[in-house]
Amino acid sequence: MPRKPDPRPAPPNPDLPADEADLLAATAAPRAGGSYDGQRFGPELDLSGVDARDARFLGCVLRPARADGLVLVGTRVVDCLLADLAAAEAPWRAGTWRDTVLSGARVGALDLSATGWDRVEVRGGRYDFVNLRGAELVDVTFTDVDLRDVDVSGARLTRVRFAGCRIGHLDVGSATLSAVDLTSSELSGLSGVGHLRGARVSRVQLAQLAPLFAGHLGVEVV
Repeated sequence: MPRKPDPRPAPPNPDLPADEADLLAATAAPRAGGSYDGQRFGPELDLSGVDARDARFLGCVLRPARADGLVLVGTRVVDCLLADLAAAEAPWRAGTWRDTVLSGARVGALDLSATGWDRVEVRGGRYDFVNLRGAELVDVTFTDVDLRDVDVSGARLTRVRFAGCRIGHLDVGSATLSAVDLTSSELSGLSGVGHLRGARVSRVQLAQLAPLFAGHLGVEVV
């Protein structure tokens, strides 16, 4: 009998040295269209307002003092670690990320619309609003993240797991879900319940979502 495919996301495996000090310390902020290989953008740099659209980061660590308004539109991010970023606004849409970890960030509005993520993990941190509209996520894990409002409407999610997260509101309208695991997270609100097919929820979550299912099906509960 053929084995069922593993529904768990494949973890990222960034090709980075064990010691960040082995990376070349960047002395200037990245620029639009630039290419960066094996560099460390450390806390001595303030990347607030920096326009790095269409840049390429390969095997880099970004751990700046601040990154408010750092523009990563259309960037290619491979084998990277982005850690402890603080920003009220993060316009990072339409990029391509692979084998990358985003850790401990504190972001107000994170725009990842039309982004392609493959083997990416978001660890810890807090995000007030995450815009993933029209994005494509494959093998992505959110671990212990405080997510106030997440919009994946029109997105395609394959093997995506929310592990130990606190999700204030999740919008899945017109999304396509496959092996999306919500079972170990707190989910307070949901929109687009008719597009939840392909997701996995716990019995407790199912009981909490029952009124939404009934409303979607036109069932009157008395």
